[in-house]
Amino acid sequence: MDREITLDTGEASERASEESQIEREGQRALSTRALILVHLSLLFVAVSWGSNFVSIKYLLRRIDATEVLMIRLTLASLCYAGFLLLSGRGFTRFARADWRKAGLMALLGVTINTGAVAYGVQMIPAAVASLIVTGNPVFTALIARALGQERLTPRKLAGIAVAFAGFLVVLLYGGPEAQFSVRNAIGILITLLGPLAWAFYTVLSKPLLVRYEPVQFAGTVTVLGTIPLLPLFATRPEVVREALRFGPAEWLAVLTMVLFALVLAYALWYRGLRVLSPTQIAVYIYLVPVFGTLGAWLLLGEHITIYLLLGGTLILLGVILTNTARRGPVEHDARARRRAR
Repeated sequence: MDREITLDTGEASERASEESQIEREGQRALSTRALILVHLSLLFVAVSWGSNFVSIKYLLRRIDATEVLMIRLTLASLCYAGFLLLSGRGFTRFARADWRKAGLMALLGVTINTGAVAYGVQMIPAAVASLIVTGNPVFTALIARALGQERLTPRKLAGIAVAFAGFLVVLLYGGPEAQFSVRNAIGILITLLGPLAWAFYTVLSKPLLVRYEPVQFAGTVTVLGTIPLLPLFATRPEVVREALRFGPAEWLAVLTMVLFALVLAYALWYRGLRVLSPTQIAVYIYLVPVFGTLGAWLLLGEHITIYLLLGGTLILLGVILTNTARRGPVEHDARARRRAR
């Protein structure tokens, strides 16, 4: 049994060499100018995702978290639907056996993920939220291990421990007054549901992404995840009237959190994944809390404490250790099983 799910060192090295060669060939296929544009587009993604927390916090000064969630997901679904239909791709046609899984992905990756961030940011600074959500790779590693998809190497375990220490610092002292606050702690725990749900989405959606086109899949799942919110428009019609009274600043915030952070960012992210290695891509994830914290300080006037910087540094260090650790065996790697036999 062990032979069926593990690779020896030589086979792992061979596989890593093959993947590295594919990445080099993919990059050589692009001109230098095109490769620079890919990196610039990923920098735009990092800015958009960091600014997303600032935009949500700004809108919460005028409307509540439920209304932010309604506006964000409804407009994102309309953008995705328009893009998929106008491009001729259409929505993903799931096999009958995959519909239940797609519904679960929509609930985890869209409804719970975005909802947790909206409700959490209502109680904590945007800078804190941007740091908390960056810990997603740590949750992903733990869930992948629990499901038997990866093993936790000593480096990954060290990364998880360091990130957890950072979470504790932010949880206990990450508030504006650099002291423990029940409201701040509750907001952090609510926000944590976002990266936790996204981690489950990331791990459980892997088999589906092998069979379905990623951007088309993301658009379809976004629409499915928005459906549970539609009845709220009947009970809260004032959200439409309030949105129509938005000024330029509010609409810029909406544009950032919908078009930039949800629709365009994901399309550019998947494009980057086709050209760059996961390690190269991960660098831009580390920039998200940098832009989030900077934006919260400049645009919202949030106070950045030494404890927030310390906790954020530990979280980022833990994420880097987790992301750069050598990958463990993956059970669903069919090629590995065939070689082991």
